[in-house]
Amino acid sequence: MIKAVRTATLFTAIAALTALAGGAVPAQAAEHCRVAEECHGPLPQICKRCSDGRDGCAHWACVQHRCVIAYCSRR
Repeated sequence: MIKAVRTATLFTAIAALTALAGGAVPAQAAEHCRVAEECHGPLPQICKRCSDGRDGCAHWACVQHRCVIAYCSRR
């Protein structure tokens, strides 16, 4: 029982660190998307400084028909 709790805690910590490092978070959406509105799921509460100097916060984007977490607008 204690080993299972430690494993779950370790997994949670790894997932949190991955999100903080800007890693991918699995989308809870259709396998293939056409628009970002088809993508759903939890988003990290993180904003990053974009190349244009503005802040971009985590949001869903549909890139090459896959749901991904994006931070900056693609212009």
